[in-house]
Amino acid sequence: MNTFTMPKTDWFGSTDADGVYTGDRFDATDFNRIKNNLEYLRSFSAAMYDEFGISPLGSDRTPADYFYADEINTLEQNLEVVNAHTLNRPYGTSLTYYDNGNTMDFVELNRLESAIFDLYDRLTNQFNGRRMFTWNFGMKGGGL
Repeated sequence: MNTFTMPKTDWFGSTDADGVYTGDRFDATDFNRIKNNLEYLRSFSAAMYDEFGISPLGSDRTPADYFYADEINTLEQNLEVVNAHTLNRPYGTSLTYYDNGNTMDFVELNRLESAIFDLYDRLTNQFNGRRMFTWNFGMKGGGL
């Protein structure tokens, strides 16, 4: 099972009057963190919930790789699947991205990664706080 990596929940961006963007840029490291954290949550939740699957996104990306709309949509769908099979929390409405259309912005990245962190925190608390019963099979004090 992968390890959980702290999500980035302080994405920032702005556009000035000339249309010049200033802010954070989404890269391979960010894609891999989100992808792997969702895989971690799916695996981790199997200790408490029925097994379920999410759509695979293959191996980690490198800086030379491109991100496609269907891959970003799969990240969103995987969050929805993990959430629906576990805590079913309200994490807003995910957008659908299209080739050569709008791209994921800092607002959506903050929503997505904040939701992942919230699920991680809640599932970890649930796992750590669940009741554990001690079972003693046999009779106290000896036999018949």
